[in-house]
Amino acid sequence: MTSAMLRSLISGLSLIAFAASASAQPAPTPPAKKPVAEATEPPTTPPVEPVDHTALPPPAPTPPPPPAPTGEPPKKLLVGKDSPGASFAPGLLLQGWFVLDENTKPGATGDTNAATSTFRIRRVEISFGGDMVPGFVKYKFMFDPSRVRDTMTTTTATDPSGAPVTIRTPAGAISVLQDFYVTFQSKMADISIGQFKNTVSMEGYASSAKLILPERDFMANLLGGQRDIGIRIDKAFKTFMYSLNVFNGAGQNTLDTNNQKDISLRIEVSPVPGLTVGGNTYDSIGYRNRGGTKDRWEGDLRYERGPFLFQSEFIHARDVLSTGAKPVNGRGFYGAVAYRLGEFGAGNWKGVLQPAVRVGYYDPNIDVDLDPSMVAGSNFGGNDERMDYEVGLNYYVRAYELKLQVGYDRQQFDNSSTKMPINEVIMAAQVTF
Repeated sequence: MTSAMLRSLISGLSLIAFAASASAQPAPTPPAKKPVAEATEPPTTPPVEPVDHTALPPPAPTPPPPPAPTGEPPKKLLVGKDSPGASFAPGLLLQGWFVLDENTKPGATGDTNAATSTFRIRRVEISFGGDMVPGFVKYKFMFDPSRVRDTMTTTTATDPSGAPVTIRTPAGAISVLQDFYVTFQSKMADISIGQFKNTVSMEGYASSAKLILPERDFMANLLGGQRDIGIRIDKAFKTFMYSLNVFNGAGQNTLDTNNQKDISLRIEVSPVPGLTVGGNTYDSIGYRNRGGTKDRWEGDLRYERGPFLFQSEFIHARDVLSTGAKPVNGRGFYGAVAYRLGEFGAGNWKGVLQPAVRVGYYDPNIDVDLDPSMVAGSNFGGNDERMDYEVGLNYYVRAYELKLQVGYDRQQFDNSSTKMPINEVIMAAQVTF
């Protein structure tokens, strides 16, 4: 081994020994951490102040959820920006008829059967009512466009056989306004001003939608249910009702031309459930000998319990037909019975059947037995007694809102040689709400 190689070997061993001694020494001790500040030292951020909840306003209430839709439209609409609670409610009564009249008349060559038939729009009553101030002021008005051509003129002609024939033709246009009034309400009396029905005849005063036969009794239609302009004070309680009225006495949609006024008072009591006993007086005040003076005195009774219904009226009438003339006294009555049999049919045609029977009598002049000059050609007056025998059937498909009716009326007259009996059939359909 040369000296150069020996020196290289000694140098390598020296390096290895130095590295081993360096790795065997302990690691240096790390510097001590800075101690945490004592609790007595002031904090670096200010403390949070407690909140006084009593000084805060209460949270806004959560609005209630909107009502779930029921599928039914509202019965009243709110109206009036300055009258909270003011409402507006529409109403409708539609009645369509088919009428068949048969009248056998004596002729020179034998009896002649004179029959007439017609379709008729009987009622199209459109009404609106509601409250302006709930519990204080309400209103209503109603008009009927079908009445424009409803007034008929009766004339008498002769058919080819020489027999007299009654012809009824439209008399011309009339006002369609039926009811209009504004009512101020209180606990004991409601005061209305406008145009409305008088209170003569329970059936004449009642709603046309709830008749048990297609038409009212002849007497009730002739003497009661007439409209006039005036003021009414009335109120209905649980077992008692009164209605005090003052009218022009000139008739529907007509201004008064004199100082005579008509006054009426109707009282009804209900001593037991289902029973109503009523009385009415209607009299012209002042100028009692003037043409157009009229008095009506009436008593009526209605009993409705379960499916059974009985109704009856008696009316005495006194009329001055022309100024200074002797008053004419008339008198009449009727009685009606109806009974609901129960449900019939199926599906959309399921409804309730109600047969009805009515018998009526009217004598327009009880002081004169017969005056042929006043009865020929007319079935609506004169000094001839009239009897009505009526039967009918009601089919309530949706109660009064959808009703079908058929009625038969046999009209007989005391002077049968001049006024032969009349047979009348009416078929009616009604929709109302």
